[in-house]
Amino acid sequence: MFKRDDAARAFGVTPVENLFIQEYLPAARGDYVKVYLWGLYQTQSPSDEYGVPEMAKELELTVPEVEAALRYWERRGLVCRYSAEPEAYHFYSPLQRLHTGQLRDEADSAYADFAESVYAMFGDKRKVRPAEIARAWEWVQDMGLRPEAVLLLLSHCMDTMRSQFSFKKAESLAAAMADQKAVTAEDAEVFLRQELSIRQGAQGVVRYLGGMGRLPSEPEVALYRKWRVEWQFSEAAVLSACQETAKGVKPSFAYVDKVLSGLRERSDGRSGAAVEKQLLSDAAENEQVKELMQRLQPDTSFVIAQNFYRQWRRTFSHPVLLLAAGECAGLRRDKMEKMDQLLASWQDKGLVDETAVREYLDKIHQVNAGLRAVYAACDYDGRPTARDRELYETWQRWGMGQDVLLLAARETRGVERNKLAYLNAVLTRWHDQGVTTAADAQAQLSARPERPVGKQVSAQQYTQREYTEEEMSAAALDVLEEAKKLNG
Repeated sequence: MFKRDDAARAFGVTPVENLFIQEYLPAARGDYVKVYLWGLYQTQSPSDEYGVPEMAKELELTVPEVEAALRYWERRGLVCRYSAEPEAYHFYSPLQRLHTGQLRDEADSAYADFAESVYAMFGDKRKVRPAEIARAWEWVQDMGLRPEAVLLLLSHCMDTMRSQFSFKKAESLAAAMADQKAVTAEDAEVFLRQELSIRQGAQGVVRYLGGMGRLPSEPEVALYRKWRVEWQFSEAAVLSACQETAKGVKPSFAYVDKVLSGLRERSDGRSGAAVEKQLLSDAAENEQVKELMQRLQPDTSFVIAQNFYRQWRRTFSHPVLLLAAGECAGLRRDKMEKMDQLLASWQDKGLVDETAVREYLDKIHQVNAGLRAVYAACDYDGRPTARDRELYETWQRWGMGQDVLLLAARETRGVERNKLAYLNAVLTRWHDQGVTTAADAQAQLSARPERPVGKQVSAQQYTQREYTEEEMSAAALDVLEEAKKLNG
């Protein structure tokens, strides 16, 4: 038995005829040449264990890519698959096939007819290389398109892409045709009419955005196709969205895409009228957000304020949101967070209607005004709290007017601490004694013995809650404290 050393193959020669280099190599893709040469190399020491998967791995290609290359060389007559299971191929010498009259280029009349049709279509408009024709023929062999459908596709691409035309760009459209089963000439005509409409629409957007004299790029056409086919926007809707670029934004397909993406999320309308209506609504909303920001003066971006506004606009009217913003405007920090808490408390108590909210705020503000007058009479530097208002309302329920409260307040001037606790003790005693008028109160003051200065009773141990000015304004504090009280 005679056997060749496997290592000797690395030092040997794989014969490649000049005929292959001259006639076949220029027209073939690089990967196809790699597959042919590697297969020719493997024939020097054939192995039953070596097949397409092994070749794909060593060449860093996919199995379908290797199979497509082998089919290409089959069409050229240099490779022949003689077994399907297991998959096995014969490699032929181009010179051998030439001398035996078995070259496939002459025998493959379908391919030859297709090539002649492509050459005739392009004429002197553009030079067509054999590799490009072979590439287009693969759409017939690998994608299942009919030759006449491919010719229609090439003609369409020449007309629409003009100087931008390439077989590589046309291939993506061929794949789309195959995906939609537009394989016959009739189906291809329908598909290409739609594609023509897409390109004409994209051209219209280019003109609208000021790109006169140029064709839309392929990425721009792809965006327009997405808007019309996938997102189902009408042509009028797309042009309506283009109007947004007139607001000082640099016009571009990318910006229009953002506009339509937002419209798609916020509305089900896809017609021009629906988009116009939504855009008008958006413009009105933007003005309302600006008004809210002007009232609240938050330390945040417009986008964040807009999202905040949209969240609460589902529950409250715009005037109610402005009322809440006004209550929190005096805060030095966390304005939007405090406003969020305030609105949540109103929602929990069912204070949604503008009239109800105004009545609620008026009541708090009226009580606060009365309390501040009492504070001034007490010589007390504080701010109304929810508990203070609770006391004030209790005194009012006892029938005591503001004049009675002010008389009692003056009695606390000499008290250094817990003035409101002392005041509440005085008013509680008067209530027990049936005092309701200023005259009754004055009589009590005239009849009382001299009060020791500085002496305090247990009722004075009422603890006051105070807030620094840095934490929040008086108005916001009043409302938020009341919200806490209402919520328990």
